Amino acid sequence: MTAIRKTSIGRLAALLLAAGFLSACQEDVLDPVAKAEAELHAAPRPAKIFTVTDQVGLLERRFAGRVAAVQTVDLSFQVPGKIVELPILESQRVKKGQLIAKLDTTDFDRAVREATFRSEQAKRELDRLETLRERSIISQAAYDEQKNVHDLAVEELKEAKQNLGYTELHAPFDGIVSIRLVDNFTTVSVGTPVVQVHDVSEVHVDINVAEALFARVTEEDVASIEGTFAAFGDKRFPLTYREHSSQVDEVTQTYRVTLAMPKAGAEHLSPGMTASVIVSFSPQGLELGEQFLVPSDSVAVDGDGKAFVWKLADATGEVSKQPVEIGTVMGDYLPVSSGLQRGDEIVSAGVAYLSDGQVVRRLR
Repeated sequence: MTAIRKTSIGRLAALLLAAGFLSACQEDVLDPVAKAEAELHAAPRPAKIFTVTDQVGLLERRFAGRVAAVQTVDLSFQVPGKIVELPILESQRVKKGQLIAKLDTTDFDRAVREATFRSEQAKRELDRLETLRERSIISQAAYDEQKNVHDLAVEELKEAKQNLGYTELHAPFDGIVSIRLVDNFTTVSVGTPVVQVHDVSEVHVDINVAEALFARVTEEDVASIEGTFAAFGDKRFPLTYREHSSQVDEVTQTYRVTLAMPKAGAEHLSPGMTASVIVSFSPQGLELGEQFLVPSDSVAVDGDGKAFVWKLADATGEVSKQPVEIGTVMGDYLPVSSGLQRGDEIVSAGVAYLSDGQVVRRLR
């Protein structure tokens, strides 16, 4: 019994010794998170540094755009009838004056013949009465009555010929047939759209500008406007201002601005194609007041939705979180209204990988 008791005490002592040894070993092993933080602060992280200044130079802002026609017109006949010629096809280029469609002229030809006969008959009767009036055989009133009949017959003939001319539909300008809205041999009424034609004498590009930016930037502040198109890769085309809408879009709160460029060299562009518009302007024209412009990549947002930057302490190389108030994005820059002063240095890239007090190394 005594031997068994001694054996149990010996085993218990061995277990306690082993547990103490393992505990000592675990105390020597650092927590993985603490180890990572220690390594992070030990080696300075390379970082791009931006010096806050009011001399940023020209700013660029990109807008999504779409190619548009100078004007789009639905062509229709001014008289009713049956279409007997419709030689054009969709996407076909047409010249000004080119035949688009033609109606059956049978009824209109007959109307011209009848009006011609009545006009000639009225003229003969008027000439006869004029001779009688000169001889004082008939009164002036009788002659005037026939004169009215003659004048009315002349107007009817003029109208009949005009209606005959309306049986042909011609292109009002050089353009592209966008859609053919009816088929040949269709009977159409007055005003029924037959085809839709785009005026592509020059290339128009429409963009939407937010009202906050639209209200601040004037035409004089814009240094240049250029456009790129998928069909031409990275090639930039100079654009000029044409017009803008005077009423804000109720849904997007934006204004439509129309830009233009010559058609020469861009014949493959058609209405509906996408475009990217690059507007370069001077920050002095933005009326920033005491605001500073900093790179968009230098600003981060914390869990509470508050914007901040990593401010560099030049003496130690450590960074600290600096809350800032920001405004509307302006291309690659953000205006900061508070939290920074001229001459402050901030990290301009990789802000998501920094922590408070971390040492960074300037990238040359």
